[in-house]
Amino acid sequence: MEPLRVACLCAQWCGVCRTWRPGFEALAAQLPAVRLLWVDVEDAADLLGGYEPENFPVLAVQRGGWLLYCAALPPQPAHWARLIQSLQTLDAAAAQQAASRLRAQGAPPVDLRLFC
Repeated sequence: MEPLRVACLCAQWCGVCRTWRPGFEALAAQLPAVRLLWVDVEDAADLLGGYEPENFPVLAVQRGGWLLYCAALPPQPAHWARLIQSLQTLDAAAAQQAASRLRAQGAPPVDLRLFC
């Protein structure tokens, strides 16, 4: 099974995002089996398929071609770590089911494989 790709979708002009970045980088150190990415939505607009978050920061989690989670979350390392770890435990069938639910809810056209 492919490892998770986890992105913090942010904006350089966002003060919350700038403040959160050290916490996100510390989270990356705690989760060595996960590929964590810091993505400035303005710099990567062409790779985000027109997705423009309404709030920041946004946590996006993907396994292979399946986007499992994509939503704004308060920048709380413990909360993000628990969510990532819970998604990391999904088997292939559960991951596909989670991705299907997210698509049915109107998931954004985010593909984190474009950033690796």
